[in-house]
Amino acid sequence: MTSAPRAHLYLLIYAVLISTSYPLANFLGQSYPPLLTTLLRYLIAAVGFILLLLMRGQLNPIRLEAFGRYSVISLPLIAFFLLMFVAADSASAIAMSSLSTTVPLFSVLFAYLGWRQPSSLSRVLVLLGGGAGALWLISQGQLNHLLQGGWPLGNSQFLLGCAFMGLYPLLVKQLHRGEPMLVITGWSLICGCLWLLLVCAVVQPHWLWPSASQTVAIVWLATANTMLTFFLFQSASVVVGGSSASAYALLSPAIVIVINVLLGQPWPAPSVLLGLIPIFATLLWLLKQDQQA
Repeated sequence: MTSAPRAHLYLLIYAVLISTSYPLANFLGQSYPPLLTTLLRYLIAAVGFILLLLMRGQLNPIRLEAFGRYSVISLPLIAFFLLMFVAADSASAIAMSSLSTTVPLFSVLFAYLGWRQPSSLSRVLVLLGGGAGALWLISQGQLNHLLQGGWPLGNSQFLLGCAFMGLYPLLVKQLHRGEPMLVITGWSLICGCLWLLLVCAVVQPHWLWPSASQTVAIVWLATANTMLTFFLFQSASVVVGGSSASAYALLSPAIVIVINVLLGQPWPAPSVLLGLIPIFATLLWLLKQDQQA
């Protein structure tokens, strides 16, 4: 059994790994077709999960009903990752990582609209506060710029992707039939590959091979950002709770800022960094609520 301190360490590593996807999305979104990037990421990750399922004796034929369920579960993730690469053509890594903090808010919204699951007013207000911090970071502390051409199309595209990601845990909860999460994730990736291959055959029939650097980036996204994060998240969430585990993704804007600095970009102004305060407050509040529960 994973200890609580080790679980939180796993989640910190998880947050760092998923944060690397935003600078890589910027690189790939501006140099390689988003549809092919998503397809290759899915193919590599699916092969990895197939091997794991084989090793554990859990790769069994599935019925048409299960194929339908896994296909539905795969669609929000496909939309999120595809829109990430599409959006990265004009949205910055900071903007995308900041917008990703709206995913819990979308989950609350969809839980109420789709399943009439109410949420406490305090949770909604805290999540809205985190969203306000994200807008502060995106606008670099000048919110009026958002209304003066400071909101590129990519921001809206990725915000739509975040809405799809907010739907994902709700669909998993509704369509889960007691299978291990490894089985659900593996078959969702397999079904996702089939959908992406079908779409590519229609929309992107001419194959374009990635360069060496693009291949390295895609392999990293498939292995570290998809496979490794799955095991870190699952191992830790059993100990600290699913809400706490998901809350660690709110660290992404701060981690992306550090990554950008390591890549040679200047630190944002202290007034801009103030936007991190409500995001950190949201994270701490969610961790406290999960601990109390």
